[in-house]
Amino acid sequence: MTYRLMLIMFLSFLIACLLQFLPVSDILTIWVPQWVALVIVYWALALDERFKLLLPCFIGLCLDTMNGTILGQHALALLLLSFIVLKNAKQLRRAGRLQQVVKIGFLILGYQFILFLIQGVIGQQLTNWSYFAASLSSAIIWPWVSIVLDDCCRRFVKLKEE
Repeated sequence: MTYRLMLIMFLSFLIACLLQFLPVSDILTIWVPQWVALVIVYWALALDERFKLLLPCFIGLCLDTMNGTILGQHALALLLLSFIVLKNAKQLRRAGRLQQVVKIGFLILGYQFILFLIQGVIGQQLTNWSYFAASLSSAIIWPWVSIVLDDCCRRFVKLKEE
């Protein structure tokens, strides 16, 4: 990977983390998209074979420390998410925008369900199903995330030449 690509990846994850933890009102909290998971999905699709599974583990551990949750919770969920994306990368890339939105929505729902299961095992029961509303907002926002990151890659990095 080139220096520029690593810089773009770092900045995209930094912005995703900032957006993830941006303070919003209580009403909007359940609708905040899973920005970090969306960026992981984008880079797994864009880099395919060059995407290393160590990256989601590291990002997940950073999310765990920022959230104050059990260490490894987000790392496991992001690792499984990126593994599934890498296994189905060709199908996801060939899908139309609407199909991609639906598939990404289900992937983010799976990511949130893994977190939900882990929280249930440790005794933190969530009282309602509004927890999964972020999957819907993540699916809706996916086309814009992919367009913005595609544009950044086209301007600063040539992924095909690496």
